[in-house]
Amino acid sequence: MLYRLLRLPLKQTSIMEDINRSDELTNVNKELAFQMEERKQRAAELAIANKELLFQNAEKEKRAEELVIANKELIFQNAEKEKRAAELVIANKELIFQNAEREKRDEELVIANKELVFQNQEKEKRAAELIIANEELLFQNEQKEKMTTDLIQRNKDLEQFAYIISHNLRAPVANIIGLSYRLQQTGLPDELRSQIGAGLSTSVTKLDEVIRDLNDILKIRQKVDESKQLIKLEKFVTEIHLSIEKMVENEKALILWNFTEAEEIVTIKSYLHSIFYNLISNSLKYRQLTETPIIKITSRKENGKIILLFQDNGIGIDLSTAGEHVFGLYKRFHPDRAEGKGMGLYMVKTQVESMGGKISVSSEVNAGTEFRIEFNS
Repeated sequence: MLYRLLRLPLKQTSIMEDINRSDELTNVNKELAFQMEERKQRAAELAIANKELLFQNAEKEKRAEELVIANKELIFQNAEKEKRAAELVIANKELIFQNAEREKRDEELVIANKELVFQNQEKEKRAAELIIANEELLFQNEQKEKMTTDLIQRNKDLEQFAYIISHNLRAPVANIIGLSYRLQQTGLPDELRSQIGAGLSTSVTKLDEVIRDLNDILKIRQKVDESKQLIKLEKFVTEIHLSIEKMVENEKALILWNFTEAEEIVTIKSYLHSIFYNLISNSLKYRQLTETPIIKITSRKENGKIILLFQDNGIGIDLSTAGEHVFGLYKRFHPDRAEGKGMGLYMVKTQVESMGGKISVSSEVNAGTEFRIEFNS
């Protein structure tokens, strides 16, 4: 626009044109000023923008440096991760190897445990077999001891039988032979013949008594076939007391019993009755004449056994001289006090032993006697 205005000839201009031209120039100047202002403003904005770009570039460079550092850090971390991964791979391989070893070891332990279990079972089986074998040996030893005891007792019995045969049987037999020989003689007076007959009768009776005694003993030792039964001791002794009540009254005796510790026993009733009767009768026979006869019968349990005790306050027995003969056959220690053949205590011992029991005695002269009978419960 400025270029166009300058090309107009001055002579063609007029005042109006000058005015218009002046206005246009003013406007142009304003426009130029505005444009200059715009350019300045634009330049300022560009300067600001450049500064912003420079700042952004600086930031970008800074960020780039940081990114470079970060990349280096990432590279380092990746290297560390790869290194760690390699270590983990090695560690995993080691773990896998260790697990394989553990599994192998576990399998070995399982096999070893099975072997131990088997060995323990074998040991337990062997121990059970040994226990059975030991029990069998103990049983056999007990049987042998019992057989030995029985043999010893049988030998003693045979000795006693031999003694009976040689003395108790021989005497009446000799008398019978002698008297029979005399009877065969002729010319004997009737009175003498009668005396010989009476002597023969006495000898035969004596011989029969000895044979009967031996027969009773053999029955006890050779034939224990009566069934055992449960016996209530309180009732049992009450019945015995009633059966000998007259004898007890005559002797003004006192019989006391207490079976609270062991109230019952399984045994042969007839044998037990004979044992009680003989022991009570002996206590009454051999009482002290100056004291009231007192007989105490008690029971108790010891080590799985039933113990029966018979105590009295009688004249007692001198065990220092008669101890080993107390239960002997035809043994009497106070023949002046009571009649008898010396069979009672021998029969008691025989019956007790036939039922698998034991009997013992303790006594003092003028201080009483105690019989102790022991049975398996």
